[in-house]
Amino acid sequence: MKTLTLEVRGLFEELDHLAVERHVSALDGVHRAEANPASASVTVQYDETVVNEEALRKAIDACGFHCAGERMPNHICQMDHTGHEDHAAHGATGPVAKDAMAHEMGHGGGMEMADMVRDMRNRFWVALLFTIPIFIYSPMGGMFTPPAPPFGLRLDLWLFFLGSAGIVWPSWPFFVAAWRALKNGILNMAVLVVLSVGTGYVFSVGSTFFFPGVQFYEAVAVLLVFILLGHWLEMRARAGASAAIRALLDLAPPMATVIRDGQEIEVPTSEVLQGETVVIRPGNKIPVDGEVLEGASLVDESMLTGESMPVNKSVGDTVIGATINKSGTFRYRATKVGADTALAQIVKLVQEAQNSKAPAQLLADRASQWLVLIAIVIGLATFAVWFWWIGSPLLFALTLTITVFVIACPDAL
Repeated sequence: MKTLTLEVRGLFEELDHLAVERHVSALDGVHRAEANPASASVTVQYDETVVNEEALRKAIDACGFHCAGERMPNHICQMDHTGHEDHAAHGATGPVAKDAMAHEMGHGGGMEMADMVRDMRNRFWVALLFTIPIFIYSPMGGMFTPPAPPFGLRLDLWLFFLGSAGIVWPSWPFFVAAWRALKNGILNMAVLVVLSVGTGYVFSVGSTFFFPGVQFYEAVAVLLVFILLGHWLEMRARAGASAAIRALLDLAPPMATVIRDGQEIEVPTSEVLQGETVVIRPGNKIPVDGEVLEGASLVDESMLTGESMPVNKSVGDTVIGATINKSGTFRYRATKVGADTALAQIVKLVQEAQNSKAPAQLLADRASQWLVLIAIVIGLATFAVWFWWIGSPLLFALTLTITVFVIACPDAL
């Protein structure tokens, strides 16, 4: 049984973990699949004799996401002929990895998480900028008399211009997310947001140009501002967590000095072979795990043990990759390289722990789909009761239905 953590790139707004888990778990040989939106990754426990990593990647791609490969430290990735790390060729993720799916979300291709956070921030500020005058000019149930619109425009036409500017572009990511979720047979919170924002805006546009009725510009705009604020704060936290994991991944040095053909040469850490002799001088970071062959020194192992005092190392002692040599020079034999090093294993365990779910979270995942379904059913039932049973006018029944959808959406917050 093998456990693998894969980075999933795609929708910047959230990783639709339900869709990813459903598609991956459906594969023969997969015993467990747990996706984590915070780390944008999925941990899969599977039988290597039944299913391989390529099949897992295809299942993730089928959800509309892009599998960027196994999360590994940069030093594990091989170097290309230009001397740069070739992450994509070896299934590892790094700062040069590109996210083509970001373009679908209204971003430029290959945007990093920090750029996506800024984009979400910009959408929030644009929505807020136009929501303030929408709130001022809206009648708000007759609580106060709004000021006269500028340029001699009708009030509803002025609210249409403000609402379109403050709703259409800022809410676009949710429409893309909802479309993809529906294609995967999932009713997630993006669907509920679109149901509220989309129907409220469309009905308001209709009442502006085609029929007399209630307008929801202010309700939709204010609701969207709160939703965008929540997602912006969430993405900031997610970016911080991602940066912390990346810092852990890259603790090991990119280069190592080894003995080959009787000479000392410097090679990428990814090219150090098991059994080779590695030379360490004062101040060097130890590239891979191994056993001291000659010499002695003090090694700072605080990154592993938390102990601030250096540990004495002599012939026969074990050294760990990413620890720091403080004083003497020594040579050691590489015993564990690449994904077998202690650092790589620590990263793997951290990712698996991060992706594991508490029973309450599993319950919340199931409840979220029912929440969307219940909101839709109640909205349709409202229309059926008022239009067919009570006999109210069509426009009045539609108004109450849209009201139910707009009110149900804050549950997604």
